[in-house]
Amino acid sequence: VAYRCSFRVTEAAYCIERAMDIMAQKLNMDPAKFRLKNLIRREQFPYTSAFGWQYDSGDYHTAMNKAMESVNYKKLRDEQKAKREAFRRGETRELMGIGVAFFTEIVGAGPSRACDILGIAMFDSAEIRIHPTGSGICRLGTKSQGQGHETTYAQ
Repeated sequence: VAYRCSFRVTEAAYCIERAMDIMAQKLNMDPAKFRLKNLIRREQFPYTSAFGWQYDSGDYHTAMNKAMESVNYKKLRDEQKAKREAFRRGETRELMGIGVAFFTEIVGAGPSRACDILGIAMFDSAEIRIHPTGSGICRLGTKSQGQGHETTYAQ
């Protein structure tokens, strides 16, 4: 996995996205259209999930449609279909896959009453104090996962 984060978020996202692909296949739907059908709509915000998580805003349909337009998704699907048919006829050994994923990640995790994992309050903090002389102290409460916080904060 070329993406680093904590608590195995990437693995969980993969499992969810793979389940979405399987469900789309079972329903004989295009994976992107299946996702679009199940995304939270702009007018539903703020949205509270079945687990009580609050989504404050978003326009997921526009984002997904822009992504699909930018890669000419329909043309890619047509090309994929042609390659599969040529493969079935024995004209080529080349196949083409198209991956689709849509992932929303919590950031700035929020109040610890809502973001507590195994007794660990999941939130970042910051406190800035300016002394009357003009000097300042900045106290930050974050957990680095390899992003280089120490360098960034020092600079």
